[in-house]
Amino acid sequence: MAETIRLYRAPLILPVAAPPLCDGAVLTADGRVRAVGPYPEVRRLAETLPVATEVDYEGHVLIPALVNAHCHLELSGLAFLSRQWQPAPGDITGWIRRLLAAREERPADPDAALLALARLFAGGCRTVLDIGNEPGSAAIGRQFKVEVFFYLELLGFSGAAQEAALVRLAEQPAELCCTGHAPYSTGPELFRALKKRAAAASCRLPVHVAESVAEEEFLAHGGGPLRDFLQERGLDLAAYRPPGCSAVAWLDRLGLLDEQTICVHGVQVSREDIARLAARRAGVCLCPGSNRYLGVGRAPLPAYLEAGIMPALGTDSQASNHGFSLWHEMKVLREDHPEVEPATVLAMATMAGARLLGRESETGVIAPGVASALPAVVCPDAASGPEKVLEYLTTAGEDIRLEWIE
Repeated sequence: MAETIRLYRAPLILPVAAPPLCDGAVLTADGRVRAVGPYPEVRRLAETLPVATEVDYEGHVLIPALVNAHCHLELSGLAFLSRQWQPAPGDITGWIRRLLAAREERPADPDAALLALARLFAGGCRTVLDIGNEPGSAAIGRQFKVEVFFYLELLGFSGAAQEAALVRLAEQPAELCCTGHAPYSTGPELFRALKKRAAAASCRLPVHVAESVAEEEFLAHGGGPLRDFLQERGLDLAAYRPPGCSAVAWLDRLGLLDEQTICVHGVQVSREDIARLAARRAGVCLCPGSNRYLGVGRAPLPAYLEAGIMPALGTDSQASNHGFSLWHEMKVLREDHPEVEPATVLAMATMAGARLLGRESETGVIAPGVASALPAVVCPDAASGPEKVLEYLTTAGEDIRLEWIE
């Protein structure tokens, strides 16, 4: 069977891993990028191949597929929480109480999860790291166009709860990636067992880290709203001795921090924490939209970048983020950190996420060999040059309109 060969021309192409291309072209063949470069050069190459169809995307800019490095599709049926209720700034335990109550009333809705995945795909996202509490959620999107990496999240902070979680972990099939929730909900023995399992299976280990002041207070001193919340949930904390350090330092002490660990949120971090993450080469994923909704603060992005860490971006769940889109995350990030270059923000939503998930040879950039599924974004100033286009892409939010090329 003959190859399906297409030549896509656009006034601007943003490969991300390489400089922008004005009047550029992408040559694809059977689902892969064959070449990317200035239009005259790529067209000459196309003329040497059999039957290349040329498509002109005037008024568009071609970018890499977006990567959502942190998502909870299982919670999509609870999207009404973020639409109908606003927690007091920083009241993360109040939001968790609402979430748990809603989950008891409304079981996970696979149709809502699939619709959420379709929403991400319509917004240019083709790769998702998804975390859920039900093994059946691993099937979400299995037949869809988005590549979903599912992790079963286990909770068990101490005593019988931790023991039960360890038993449940041992019962899971070897091919199912598992992870813990956070340092305030996952005990040290469970964390170590999860890390050992992840290392044996060459899986990443995504963990919620340093999301709120309450988390840092609980780990440093053992008190605060999280202690009250855990006791409400029936945990006996009489024998609990807080580690007396930050969440990042605690994970490091447990031996969890390395290049296979993904630290999600990373809002309440010191420069010492960031230096530790950089030294351990741990991954970082920011969720600015969710952080804004919950009022937990802004992650110190300039400090991460200064330390050589380029975080990826995630949407978190629709229950904590009404703007369920990577474009929304980019817009919030630009509003929070106007000093950060737009090109860096786009790289966080594409290349950084692909690297974090070990998919850099498949997506997140436009380069020979990667998948040819790329967003062609409608851009009113597509021919005006990279600077103006990047400003538009990272601030337009959900006004962005696009179609996929193959």
